Amino acid sequence: MTKKAKRGIGQVRSVIAADKARKIGTDRRVVRSMLLMAVCVAATLPGIALAGSGPWDTMGSQVLAIFTGGLTRTIAIISVIACGIAALAGKLSWDWAIKIIVGIVLIFGGAAVVDYLIAAAS
Repeated sequence: MTKKAKRGIGQVRSVIAADKARKIGTDRRVVRSMLLMAVCVAATLPGIALAGSGPWDTMGSQVLAIFTGGLTRTIAIISVIACGIAALAGKLSWDWAIKIIVGIVLIFGGAAVVDYLIAAAS
C-alpha cells in the first residue's frame, strides 16, 4: 500500500468515527426528550399526580415494616447482647458499640423523629 492509500483509509475511519459520535449524541437527545415527555404525561395523569396514592405509598409502608419488623428487632437485640458479651470479655471496641447503638436508635426511632420534625414545621 502506498502512503496515499493509507492516508485515505485513515480519513475514512475518522469520518466513520465522527459519524458514529454524531449519531450517539442524537440518540441520547432523543432518549432524553422521550423520557421527559413520558414523565410529563405521567405527572398529569390523575391517578399518579395525587400525592399519597399509588404504589409508592404502599411500597414505602412495606419498606418501613421490613426495617422495623420482628426480624429486625430480633437482630438488634442480638447485636446489643453481643456488645454486652464483648464488654464482659474485655474485647469491646467502644467505637463499634456506639455505632451499633446509634444505628438501632435511628432505625427504630426514625418514624418518631420525622413525626416530631413535621409537627414542629407546621
